[in-house]
Amino acid sequence: MSDQSVSIGSLKLRHPFILGSGPVGVRAEDLIAFGQVAGAIITKSISVNPSRGSPQPRIVKMDRDGMINYEGGPNPGIEEFAATLREVRSLVPCPIIGSVSPRTLTQAMGIETMTEKFVAAGVDALELDFKYLYDQASGKVDFAIVAGTQAIELNEQGGDLVAIYAVFQSNPMGVMVHESSPYQSLMALWESDSTLSIQDGLADFKWLNARFPGGKRKIVPYTSNLAQFAAQPTLASQCFVPSEPVALELQGIKTRVFLMNEAGFDPYNCVVVTTRGFLKENGDLCRRFVRASAAGWRAYLNDAGPTNQAMARLNPAMKIEAMDRGAVIQRPLIENDETKRIGLGGMRYARWEEMVNQSVELALIKKKPDPQSLFFWDTEAGSAR
Repeated sequence: MSDQSVSIGSLKLRHPFILGSGPVGVRAEDLIAFGQVAGAIITKSISVNPSRGSPQPRIVKMDRDGMINYEGGPNPGIEEFAATLREVRSLVPCPIIGSVSPRTLTQAMGIETMTEKFVAAGVDALELDFKYLYDQASGKVDFAIVAGTQAIELNEQGGDLVAIYAVFQSNPMGVMVHESSPYQSLMALWESDSTLSIQDGLADFKWLNARFPGGKRKIVPYTSNLAQFAAQPTLASQCFVPSEPVALELQGIKTRVFLMNEAGFDPYNCVVVTTRGFLKENGDLCRRFVRASAAGWRAYLNDAGPTNQAMARLNPAMKIEAMDRGAVIQRPLIENDETKRIGLGGMRYARWEEMVNQSVELALIKKKPDPQSLFFWDTEAGSAR
């Protein structure tokens, strides 16, 4: 066979076929397996802190041959991923190129931190995955969706975000176990020796670790692999409550789901944010955006059928039954007595104050911002709520 080796700068590759950055570039077993055949591996794009990414489903089929995939950058964070790299580096014979997430740009010393951690873990080069700068904190887009605690963190890191609409009034994140599991509460699960598939650095699970410090639980990286969960009756996994448990139920796998708010952690989620400057200069546009969002959610809550059917036509992989069940499950997380008083998407000072206090307790931030500065809610903004 002819010599297929190539050089990229100082990197020597046995052939020019490189595994691109993506979901298979994060787990130890995948890095080892692909490392045996690839000319080089580019890892999943990694950020300083863990990110859960977009809720499931993340793929929409557009036509016979096309689809849109928006994962939203889920990754375990550099600390956990660097530990994985150190574990497998000697077993991967090809160069490893560490991919740096664009979220790094929003953090002071982010690039320096990522470079130091990646190099110490044994990567041979770095990729700066800055082809899309979607972080609202940098002002590159008018609106973005983040978790409530993420908005607080981003502001301490130099952002100037204001929340204008909160889709989920109760935290839609949870932990699922098989129905046959002996654990009947989050506390019992967390204080056991169970194996948990989670992104351990997320605020949700930092809270559980602080609340329930006992036990000898084993943490394995979360990969959103439902087949892995289905095949291991003793495995527990993080979940988006209206999504993964429903998909599993339709496969005949019954689960028991523990909501994060059962442990006292209940931040707003899927929060629409903008910058303070944009809100000041485009107040009427922001109000119209809120009205449109509220009207859309009101229509969906009243009758999810037409929207679910439209989504199923766009993406046949999305099952009508799953979407219909998910709509029922998520309704009380979106609409409650509070939204009936102040409107869908509404927010209150007391909730943001609690989120700030919990963020300080978990060391997500060092200084307490004024809760009132974090959100804007105009009760006259929408009549459709």
